[in-house]
Amino acid sequence: MKGFVTMTFATWLKKEEGFISKAQYDCLLNTLPYEARKKVNLYYKEKYKYFITTTPKQLELKLK
Repeated sequence: MKGFVTMTFATWLKKEEGFISKAQYDCLLNTLPYEARKKVNLYYKEKYKYFITTTPKQLELKLK
């Protein structure tokens, strides 16, 4: 069976942005004032969307 594998936001944060975990990202957001939190969250969400749309998808094959 063939299917496309996409990277989740949490995996992307760890692999591409250097966060140790999604919890570390959440902790960072929790230390910021409300407006800054919104801006940082939007920034990373937009970077993730760009990454997903511009990076070729991996093709996964399952062999029986």
